[in-house]
Amino acid sequence: MYVAVIGSGPRAAGWTTRFLASGLDVVADDPTVVDHVAHLWPTAERLGLFPGSSLDRLRISDDPAVLAGAFLAQVVGEASAPDGAPLVADDDTAYAHEPIHLLPIVELQRTDDFARLADFYASIGMAPRGPETHPLERWRLGSALVEITNGDPAAILAVMRALRASGTGAGAAIAEHEARRFAAGAAAPWRPGDEVAAPLRLYRTHVEPDWVDYNGHMTEAAYLTAAGWASDALFRYIGDDEAYRAAGHSFYTVETHIHYVLEVDVNEPIEFTTQVLGVDAKRLHFVHEMFHGDTGALLCTVEQMLVHVDMAAGRSVAILPHVAEALQAIAATHASMPVPPRVGSVMRLPPPKS
Repeated sequence: MYVAVIGSGPRAAGWTTRFLASGLDVVADDPTVVDHVAHLWPTAERLGLFPGSSLDRLRISDDPAVLAGAFLAQVVGEASAPDGAPLVADDDTAYAHEPIHLLPIVELQRTDDFARLADFYASIGMAPRGPETHPLERWRLGSALVEITNGDPAAILAVMRALRASGTGAGAAIAEHEARRFAAGAAAPWRPGDEVAAPLRLYRTHVEPDWVDYNGHMTEAAYLTAAGWASDALFRYIGDDEAYRAAGHSFYTVETHIHYVLEVDVNEPIEFTTQVLGVDAKRLHFVHEMFHGDTGALLCTVEQMLVHVDMAAGRSVAILPHVAEALQAIAATHASMPVPPRVGSVMRLPPPKS
């Protein structure tokens, strides 16, 4: 499946960047978008790339048959859609605010293709909204972010991430983008009979700009943030996904031990291994080790104890059977692995010298 972007200028470049960052193949009919997309790509990386995202997935063609063969023809400005295109969106039927590659909202008109377009844009982490949406909500998801940041891409990203915990507006939109992105990149959930890697390697990313402190390297809290996403990858692998949590079940962290080994700078690659150290009816004990993605140097270890809870009841309960089975299989495979030396360490000063 590929999408076509038809037209020129900043809007064509914005849509092309958004689609490429979503892991799609893209055909554009204007060769000048190549340089524009290259300019926008660093901020798309900071928003977060879907699996398979690459500038190499862009090709240029003005062949009407190629453009019409796209799953979606995204038309900008005064350009015309190719004859025979199965799904077409333009600035009237699907309007996105600039910078398109960052802002979440796409405003849809109630055409015959409304549902298909809404599903598609939602699948790439955007926030499709119909004409019945309150103007204030549309403003918060689009032009408000530009107004309060003067259109600065770094500031737009910072504001959206700052709002994430609110669960509303752009905060909810960026949380949805993250969820879609991680779900797309998640390993296939474990099934009985699957071979388990020892250790698991489920999460890789780059150091985000807002993870870096005034010392110029990844701040101490960000190590735990990154480890939290590694835990999310583990949860998805064992079957603890959105449906599992929507049914009222989840794991809560009750204890964490972090060892900081080496510094790491902005945009550098990091990757995690995960080793399950133990599991019982309600508890899960594991350790993440974070490595530099290029050098392989150990950067930190994060050891955690989690308890399974019924969120509605607000108490611990037994892990549900299919998740428990996955964890038991992983624990059985990992039982033969050496335990990292930092696991179980106690923080204390050495006794005074006599």
